[in-house]
Amino acid sequence: MDTAAPARPDIPGDRSPVRRVQMLGYASGNFGKNVLASTMDFFLLFILTERWGISPAAAGLVVMIGLVWDGVCDPLLGRLVDRSADRLGAYRRMLFVGAPVVGIFFAIFFLRPGAPGSLGQHAIMVWAITIVLLFRSAYSVCDVAHNALMMQLTRTPGAATTVSGLRYMFSCCGTLAVAYCAPAFVDPDRDGGHALVVVAGLAAVAYVVTLWLSAAAAPRSTPMSTHAQNGSFAWIVGNRPLLMLLALALAQALTLPVLARSVAYIGKGVIHDAGWTGHALATLALAQLVTLPGWMALARRRERRVVLRFALVAIAIGLGIFAAGPATMIAGIAVFGAGNAGLQMMIWILLADAVDHGERRTGVRLEGLPVALLLLTLKVGGGLSGALLGRGLSAIGWTVGQPLVQESRDLLLTMAWSIPLVGALAGLAIVLGSTPARLNRPAAIA
Repeated sequence: MDTAAPARPDIPGDRSPVRRVQMLGYASGNFGKNVLASTMDFFLLFILTERWGISPAAAGLVVMIGLVWDGVCDPLLGRLVDRSADRLGAYRRMLFVGAPVVGIFFAIFFLRPGAPGSLGQHAIMVWAITIVLLFRSAYSVCDVAHNALMMQLTRTPGAATTVSGLRYMFSCCGTLAVAYCAPAFVDPDRDGGHALVVVAGLAAVAYVVTLWLSAAAAPRSTPMSTHAQNGSFAWIVGNRPLLMLLALALAQALTLPVLARSVAYIGKGVIHDAGWTGHALATLALAQLVTLPGWMALARRRERRVVLRFALVAIAIGLGIFAAGPATMIAGIAVFGAGNAGLQMMIWILLADAVDHGERRTGVRLEGLPVALLLLTLKVGGGLSGALLGRGLSAIGWTVGQPLVQESRDLLLTMAWSIPLVGALAGLAIVLGSTPARLNRPAAIA
């Protein structure tokens, strides 16, 4: 991979107090984003099946429709912001206006549409799909703006590692908050459902506050760069680091989320302890948070290829430990989380590298479109993954209120680790098959 773009004289150095405050303020948005994203990722399927009585296959379809629609919206928004003469202003406006809309639709989703059994399956499906699509449309606006804003903060050597690491630290804190509140989702009707409504409302407020903080922390000016009017297709197709990244992102998004999404079902159907779900998710988040500084240090000193290989091998080892039996599942989740922290951090570092590579190659800097393409890939993969899990649950005979037979329990556990393992091995093959020039540069120390 080419060397990093030279530092811009009109951007404060990454060591300056102003720059660090900007990075922290920006990265805090990942707390609110991940509170909502983790909630929907871990519990959307579960809420649809266990609270609303939708079949697992139909619930998986709702998950897929929402994420795919979100992903399809992203490139359209990315293309628009890349054409803007004031990209930073556009990012801030999208965050300030869009965040409250996202929070409102998120909170509405967790209000039961009528008393149990008062609505038919068709009406509940229509209601669920409508709210999910409205939520995902608004979420897409903020997601593109927030992630594209990162590209403005990574234009000095080493900044991508710092910003990506800080983002993921806040994401892990968001996951911890969701894990703490897991009982409200695993047992949504306790206390008449009031706990679920309160938790959803607090999550929505956290999202709005942190996204507004991110917008307020954005730099007020940016170096002039050539804005794309035409040739975006050639910019993307000729950007080999970006194409490699998209392949890696699809492989992991299609498979790795199956483990975390299975946790609520394992806690209820295999362990028979709702508290186990929160414990497992907390372990996942803590393992990521604790190991992240080590991944940041490694990314500054070793080649991209080496760091990715270590992360994917750690994920595979964690899945192997998880598969060994009930006594080792939590330990396996911890090792899996440690590897996943490195992988997720590196994905956004590689995106910043790809944006810089495209600017050096063509003289045109695209930000919104490459960010949107990565989001499209992640969300389509995640949507298909949700549909795959829903089909799998139907195949093993998961039925609301009915205990699982031993064979179904074994199949559920096998599905939880085997699908992510396939993804980890596929990601490893992509990394090993890429030419060294695309992944050979460590980040400069920020």
